[in-house]
Amino acid sequence: MIEINLLPKQYYKKGINLSFGKTGLYAIAGVIGIMCMLAGVTFYQWQQVKKLDNNIAKARQRAAMLQKDIQLVDALLDVKNKIRDRMAAVERLDSHRSSWVRILENLATDVPEFVWLARFTELPLENPDTTKSDAEQAEARLVRPVEIEGYTFTLNALAAFMINLMRSNYFDNVELTSTTEKTFGEQKAYNFVLSCNLHYLSDEELRGLIAQADNPGSKAGAPTRHQSLN
Repeated sequence: MIEINLLPKQYYKKGINLSFGKTGLYAIAGVIGIMCMLAGVTFYQWQQVKKLDNNIAKARQRAAMLQKDIQLVDALLDVKNKIRDRMAAVERLDSHRSSWVRILENLATDVPEFVWLARFTELPLENPDTTKSDAEQAEARLVRPVEIEGYTFTLNALAAFMINLMRSNYFDNVELTSTTEKTFGEQKAYNFVLSCNLHYLSDEELRGLIAQADNPGSKAGAPTRHQSLN
């Protein structure tokens, strides 16, 4: 069958003619290449972000584990410091074990009637002189400042206590730091604080003091600070 189109030319159906030429093909190829490159970069960045999220989650988990370890280490350090302080106190007491027995015995005999003690504190040395020799520094460590706190019913009893300390071979530079009137029920008393220097006497020094007390004219033993031994 033969079909004849009798319509005018302006009414003819025009077909789509895609003709880009070489330049158009190159442009399309370039656009497709850029799109592929952007897709590749996006995929790579997405993989990197996912990897970073995994690392962050692992780091947070590790930080939580380390926090527990840090708390455990802090607790152990606190225990270590407490043990070290106790060991230091024991070493100080042990280094002057015999001296402390004599010091406390001497202090007990120095306390008169109407006086009772509440606190005996050894104070740390302030600004030690590092220019002295080792022997001089060792000798200086045998003299430590102390504070004595107690109560008395009369100021005369307190004065007698201070005089007894001044006469002792273990204490010197005795000074009254403070005194406050206290009331215990209907009875009034005085709370006092004394500061003084405490001397640790070795057995040799003590024997020298005893020998000099027995023979005032002799010079046996170590140098003494008093002429009598309490």
